[in-house]
Amino acid sequence: MNKEEILDLLARYEAGVCSEKETATLEQWFATQLHNHTWEWENETERQLVKRAMQRHIESQLFPKKISPVFTLKRIATAAAILIFCATAIGIYLIRRSSGPVEQFYISQAVAPGSNAAQLTLADGKTIWLDDAQTGTVYNQGGIAITKLANGGIDYQVDDRFAKGATNEGNNTISVPRGGQYQITLPDGTKVWLNSATTLTYPVAFAGHERRVSLTGEAYFEVVKNKAMPFKVNANGTHILVTGTEFNVAAYADEKMVKTTLVTGRVEVACGSQKTILNPGQQALSSSHSSIQTKDIDTDYAIAWVNGDFLFEDQDIRTIMKDIARWYNVDVVFEGMVPSKRFGGTYTRSKGLAELLGYLESLSGMHFNLKERRVTVMM
Repeated sequence: MNKEEILDLLARYEAGVCSEKETATLEQWFATQLHNHTWEWENETERQLVKRAMQRHIESQLFPKKISPVFTLKRIATAAAILIFCATAIGIYLIRRSSGPVEQFYISQAVAPGSNAAQLTLADGKTIWLDDAQTGTVYNQGGIAITKLANGGIDYQVDDRFAKGATNEGNNTISVPRGGQYQITLPDGTKVWLNSATTLTYPVAFAGHERRVSLTGEAYFEVVKNKAMPFKVNANGTHILVTGTEFNVAAYADEKMVKTTLVTGRVEVACGSQKTILNPGQQALSSSHSSIQTKDIDTDYAIAWVNGDFLFEDQDIRTIMKDIARWYNVDVVFEGMVPSKRFGGTYTRSKGLAELLGYLESLSGMHFNLKERRVTVMM
């Protein structure tokens, strides 16, 4: 982009008529100018303050959120509105000092966000691709009825007579691929939201003294209360025992720890010979190689994905890119030394990947190249 195009873009931005693509381009240009040049400021605090104000205002227009944004850099309050005008003026000043084209650090390609997608494998071996199935009954046999709902999820109903006589009728498995998500209602009425790259195995009908399921990946549970038959999740060697509550479990095979976050109720987390009790607002970190760690946490961070958001809190770029790879179904490689810098922020998962990479560039100063579902992170 040349000088005249940038000036026109700034004028459109100030008038509030920029498209999303134009706004993202302006943000990237602004961050690039600050990164590549040394300008005259009263002090470093002033420079950072103006930069953050510009980013905050652009982000609020480009990426509407349900949850308030959180940044590693401290929030700007009343000064933000005034500094937006200053930032625009500084942008014009930078143009006058630089007439060269703006470098494009990432290739803008249309990689769509994830969608409702899952494969259901029944105990009898029958396989149903739920994203292809029509709304309505997809299976009705032997006292078991499976219905695909209008919202894309499925409801699983077991006839009372079948449930009472059930002993060991086998297991069903629902698998969500990378780039997918799904919601299921289990035979007991428990609701489960499944994140990308997740597999949940559960019995055809719950019988005996407990309701046992197995999880690999990430899921959010709303467990129906039944003190006589506790609900138990087996997740990569960690066992979560509840009677009726809401909690999130992140148990991906490529992560060192299983994270169990309690939203409401009370749960027992056990790993090996260790056990701990969680209260609402607490998270347990467990693995076979270390003791269980417990910490207080804002549960919004753990369940943001259920509400359709990425919400990062003090996370390194490798962790952030793992979530991105799963949701957009892309491969990620790193070039150069990966910095230890940590970030925080929020972004709606319904946006395309190219926009998210532009957003991350403005926050981190890193550069991204997107080509054929492969993201290269350049330091």
